[in-house]
Amino acid sequence: MDAREKKKAWIGLSLGIGLFLGAWAIIFATVRGPWAESHSGIPKVLALVMLIVSVPFYLWGCAALARGKGYSSAILITCVLGWLFPVVVLLALPDKRKNNRRW
Repeated sequence: MDAREKKKAWIGLSLGIGLFLGAWAIIFATVRGPWAESHSGIPKVLALVMLIVSVPFYLWGCAALARGKGYSSAILITCVLGWLFPVVVLLALPDKRKNNRRW
């Protein structure tokens, strides 16, 4: 796998999944946590913004992972099947470029 694409994939996927999980943590905290009785909508708005911001980072990371392994970025269409589906598929597929390395 190309080192530049691997770095981009790690950055994009870690930011995308981190923001996504953080937004869901805020949502669950507003339902059953210390903010449950509060009537301010700030945590809900923050969670929504985090969810929206996580999508481009996640898709960018998945596209970089696909390019780095030698696959088309059209595999991102599988996001409609589930949020983590493209990452699982890309991590399960073999690396097409492992024989084309430059030393």
